Amino acid sequence: MIIEQATTLISERGFSAFTLLGLAEACGMTRRGLDHYFTSREEILIAVLRHRDEVDVAVLGLGEMGAALDRESAWRALDETVRRNASQREIVRLYTVLGAESLNPDHPAHGYFLERALTARRAIAAAIGSWHPRPEEFAIEVIAILDGLQISWLREPHLDLFELWRDAGPLLDRDSTP
Repeated sequence: MIIEQATTLISERGFSAFTLLGLAEACGMTRRGLDHYFTSREEILIAVLRHRDEVDVAVLGLGEMGAALDRESAWRALDETVRRNASQREIVRLYTVLGAESLNPDHPAHGYFLERALTARRAIAAAIGSWHPRPEEFAIEVIAILDGLQISWLREPHLDLFELWRDAGPLLDRDSTP
């Protein structure tokens, strides 16, 4: 319950406006009671981020990150990731806000987001390396396009994230990649 409430508060207000007292109140406990579980805002932030990643890996059934996939399986995995993101606007907003805030090297999640970006890029490149002629570049393009689409979707809730993703297929040579 603490992680879920922290996720909601951080995604609504950003980490800079997140307080331990506000979290304790949202959870129906005292600030001292919250200290029993977490001792700092930064500790809660990293727990929120790691929890989301663990849930996504489990739900998507990704198994071993970076395992080689054939072309069809790779696109299916990317599609499922987008579908999952489309079903959890609050989480996408959280990652978008925190990702932007953490561009500052002094932000407590700076290292987390840097490592996450590198891990995602390596995993995508490894998954498609057996069939795509430019796996590193493709991985960067996929992440950049998806990040941009998600920002548009967050700003304009009437948009369909998965439809936007499918429409971006030609930018990634989806139908012509050998």
